[in-house]
Amino acid sequence: MTKTTTATRRALLALAVMLPLSAFSAPPANSPYFTDSQFSYVQDATSQGIQQVNMITCIMSAMDPGALINLGPYIALVDSNVCSSQPAVSSSASGAAATQAPNYSSTVVNAVRTSNSDPMRVEAWVPGGGGGGTEIINVNLSVSAAPNSTNPYGVFRLDFCGIAPNTTTCLDQGFLSAAASGVSFYQTSSRGGPSSTALTLNAASGSAGSGEEQLSDSNTTVQYVYAYNSNLFRRSDGTNDMCFSRDATTPGTGFSVDSYGLYDSTTGNRINLDSGFPINFTSGGQTYNLYLSYWGLSAPANVMSLLTSGASVQKVDYSSGTPTPVNYTLVLSAGKLTAFAKQTTTLQALDQIPIDVVVNDATNFYAGAQSNTQYEVYWDNASGMFQVTGIMNCSNNGCNLQPLATLQPVDATFWAALGGLSGYSQSFGGQVFVSLAGATDPVVAANIPVLYYSQNLVYPNQLPATLYCLNNCPTAASLASYFTSGSQSASPFGASYNNEADTPISGVVTYTTSSSGAVLVDGASQPVVFTNASAISAQPQYQSGISSGRLFTSLAAAQCADDSQMYCDGQTANLDVYYVWETGSNTWNQFAAVEDASGAFVQFDAPLLVKYTVPSGAAYGSYAGSTVVLQYGGFGQLWGIPGNCVDPLTNATVSCANSDVDNVAAFEIPDDLTLGTVTSGQTTYLVKWLQREIRFAQQDSSVCTAAALTLPVGVSLPDTSSLQSTVDPNSPIYVGPEPTVSAAPRVVQGVVEY
Repeated sequence: MTKTTTATRRALLALAVMLPLSAFSAPPANSPYFTDSQFSYVQDATSQGIQQVNMITCIMSAMDPGALINLGPYIALVDSNVCSSQPAVSSSASGAAATQAPNYSSTVVNAVRTSNSDPMRVEAWVPGGGGGGTEIINVNLSVSAAPNSTNPYGVFRLDFCGIAPNTTTCLDQGFLSAAASGVSFYQTSSRGGPSSTALTLNAASGSAGSGEEQLSDSNTTVQYVYAYNSNLFRRSDGTNDMCFSRDATTPGTGFSVDSYGLYDSTTGNRINLDSGFPINFTSGGQTYNLYLSYWGLSAPANVMSLLTSGASVQKVDYSSGTPTPVNYTLVLSAGKLTAFAKQTTTLQALDQIPIDVVVNDATNFYAGAQSNTQYEVYWDNASGMFQVTGIMNCSNNGCNLQPLATLQPVDATFWAALGGLSGYSQSFGGQVFVSLAGATDPVVAANIPVLYYSQNLVYPNQLPATLYCLNNCPTAASLASYFTSGSQSASPFGASYNNEADTPISGVVTYTTSSSGAVLVDGASQPVVFTNASAISAQPQYQSGISSGRLFTSLAAAQCADDSQMYCDGQTANLDVYYVWETGSNTWNQFAAVEDASGAFVQFDAPLLVKYTVPSGAAYGSYAGSTVVLQYGGFGQLWGIPGNCVDPLTNATVSCANSDVDNVAAFEIPDDLTLGTVTSGQTTYLVKWLQREIRFAQQDSSVCTAAALTLPVGVSLPDTSSLQSTVDPNSPIYVGPEPTVSAAPRVVQGVVEY
């Protein structure tokens, strides 16, 4: 089944290509570093219309039904963030949190096979809406043959229908089938107006084929015809007739990795973190399968409303080979405190690394700049200047970085009077502070210290008794005022909003904490929390959460250098440890943990910060030779590689100021014992990519013409007549009502637990 599921994903992307691995000499050849499988798939303009099936087949793979045939219905926990996202290249704090926080959905699966000569049939009931919605996608998969040399995609058919509760009308319906002649796909949707996608791939071998794809909605129809042989791929939309090389070694070929693993450099074993585990919660006679992790509790919205702090839950312990329930008490809070511990580097090491920074006073920033606005900047060693690349724009659809038409240079001394530049860099694991107090032009980048921070979740028994704040300090009253409909408040932080001025003692915001409530308490003895999702949605810049400025335990540490009676937020940027309080309507904005019968908390591993020195060479662009700090959240989860933009038609790297571009990772960490390593302190780890997309390099159209690669004419596309229902009792592929399964999850994101 594993091979067949891989084949379905290969088929839906139409033109997968497998690359040879590099040659290695150590660690042992039978270690996971060498034996863990890798999967490459092609990303092309023809891939854009089949994301729904791409998601479903990814979910099917994460269920691993081939390992549990004829064992009855079981529950699989599937991280929908893995199966619905592109490579994580977010440069914003909120975007990173949303990407890193797992979103497990509890999916019921049943795999059966009557005999070795019969097809394998898999029925699945997949929660819609990203793991928390009420819609159910009813899936039927029939697999008759695995891929082979003469039948590159195997023989299978996958049908699906997404329905709302107590209905039988498909909101989305479609199928994907493969046979010796090729692949056929059709999907229709009624969401936001009627739309459909039809695809035919005629391919009797893995090296050559042709086909057509048509994407239609109520406004437009886009049609692609394509053909390929072992060396080339040709595609036309009727206007643009383009030729690409299928050789992944061709200069200009792009790679973006979805998933990396870290390995011990000596043994080659996987590096796993204790970052979370499944838990069961029972209410009203029904047992819910949830997942608790460093990032919080992953649970559907309807289940979250049933949960209260103090509720009894059971950890599912698989260590004995069978699921064993262990009783715990759930501890919840509507906010959480994170501690940040100082690490150091230099400005020179930040060359080309994007930083998000809020500029409160844009005087002398650059002509036309706006005050109280967030910008993206990077330090450029070559020019000895910061370069401003984009501005953050927020609307009801959220906040998005809008690239500037031209780079805007800013001298480093712009931040000298403020003590330095405070910002956020995904490539350095979060908050960064460039110390520029007293800096004069030109600065010597190698001598300018830069602080960045590792993070750890603070548990209730670790909460500091008192915390102080000068800049962006929320209170219960300021949160309520700002998020009230029609409010005239400028921010959820009251008078402390973007406060960089010298502040008297009367302006210092003082908090206490409650270990029993796991909460920050303001001067009015009120918990500093706000979770009203509807109210927050009206302020899109805070949809991913409301985070305080730096909180600190010693008031003396914030005394201004030139006036001990005043307090300066810039002084706190040099602290060895500071804290940030976060609240909001998302689970990753809130605290969730369990404690045992003795009251001891189960503590999870924070993401591991690792440094990667980018190799030299054109493939690494402007980042060649620089050092980036990445976050490792567990096997398969490595974040922080900077991003760039590509044109989905040509696959060429383009300015992110262009419209209709794809954001992708700027480079790939290679499988190499020297160039593919990261470090944490004195420890070196090997890195291996596990799943990646390939974007073919464009060639002159004459190359395809000279190779006699012609486009097909008169391709027959599937339509609604080819659909079969998985929800109609009279249909031969009716999957029936979702079975009730009370046993613990058997599979967690592709790993069979028992």
